Amino acid sequence: MNSTSDVFVSLHGIAHNLHKVTVEEYFTKVPRGLRVYTFAPTNYCVYSNEDSEKMMKHFLQSSAWLTSPECRKGGMFEHAQLYLPGSTITNLILDGDTPTNYGMYLVDNPAQKLPVVFDAEKKETTYDIERLLNELKPSNPRNIRNVFLCICFPHTISAPANSVIKWTGRVQPERKATKKYDSFSITPEILEKAKKIQNKRIALDHEGRQRFLRHIPTQERRFTRSMNFPVKCRNGSIDHIPAQVGKGLGEKTPDSERGILFKIDKIDKNTDKIYQKLF
Repeated sequence: MNSTSDVFVSLHGIAHNLHKVTVEEYFTKVPRGLRVYTFAPTNYCVYSNEDSEKMMKHFLQSSAWLTSPECRKGGMFEHAQLYLPGSTITNLILDGDTPTNYGMYLVDNPAQKLPVVFDAEKKETTYDIERLLNELKPSNPRNIRNVFLCICFPHTISAPANSVIKWTGRVQPERKATKKYDSFSITPEILEKAKKIQNKRIALDHEGRQRFLRHIPTQERRFTRSMNFPVKCRNGSIDHIPAQVGKGLGEKTPDSERGILFKIDKIDKNTDKIYQKLF
């Protein structure tokens, strides 16, 4: 990639098959020339849409996003983490989808979608974070590129497609009667591997979050969303935020009406409940 522009990545983050990956392969180092930002912690999914991601990219065009209220509790960047060259980062599989907001975009030209195919069904188009970052690192080592990963970070114990988790014994997990599934067995060896990976991921979350907080400018100026919003997007609310995008400062908006939110989905919530009991 010749451009040195910052890149916004909106894709599915998929956990590795624990039967096919080692603990070491679950992690990678950030290459030189890159600063990587993530927005969801381990176990969390990102629920967004085209409008909310458009607004995220609008914020990220300016370095002032670091002093935005969106970086505080309740904002769209409240879980932001930072990984610098040499930092260890979780190496998830990446996959695309049919909605137009999925893909890779230049931050300084957010309408420009880069011609990269993400399809985990084919070997040549299968990407993980390691491959993506290596392709995005600047050719000139003096240059720095910001990479913003708007992806989910599911639980380490995640069944591959067309599989369901079988924890122990003969009891099979719930499944739809009209579909056939393979059992994804959680043996003692797999469980121990999952524990090592999950613990390290959570530790890296903490390091990444603290690193991000240290990089926020200490001398903050007063900042409201409206200062960064295009005039056409202002609607007269407390902070001029359009409906369905973000939460709105001082506004109590139901989760179902937000344009972007972070939460643990039902499957991962149940998985983690069993996982915590086992340990």
